[in-house]
Amino acid sequence: MNKLLIVSLALAASAGASANHYGKGGCGLGSIVMGQDGNQVLAATTNGTSYTQMFGISSGTSNCVDTSHSAANRLPLFIEGNRVALATDISRGSGETLAHLSGVLGCSDANELGSKLQNNFKTIFPTQDVTTEQINGSILNVLRSDEQLSKSCVGLG
Repeated sequence: MNKLLIVSLALAASAGASANHYGKGGCGLGSIVMGQDGNQVLAATTNGTSYTQMFGISSGTSNCVDTSHSAANRLPLFIEGNRVALATDISRGSGETLAHLSGVLGCSDANELGSKLQNNFKTIFPTQDVTTEQINGSILNVLRSDEQLSKSCVGLG
């Protein structure tokens, strides 16, 4: 088990940040080990058990990087991977997922971001079956309509 972990970490380190593609298993350690054409069930399982997907999405590592687009274009991937936690944190106005969202969007003040999104929770999550695209659009609209946040979140593109 320890050898597998060491080999996986070595592969992740050698893959570097230049890897831009992943298969249906999503980004994370599993996508680096299995590649785009490898066993995607194993890739998704590795991503889930190693907890690298959320970290990779928020930090832009572990194959979770889209070098050709702004952070605002990576937002749907972040929302999809963190939907329940994001809804919970937005309803509270703070939390780890909001801190990661702030990092993804390049916002200088996570507390201001949390407060603004909390005040617009019903707009962002009007129903339980709201789509990722609708959540994404609502978040971007809320942030772009706020003069302070539209300047402090450099990733709004």
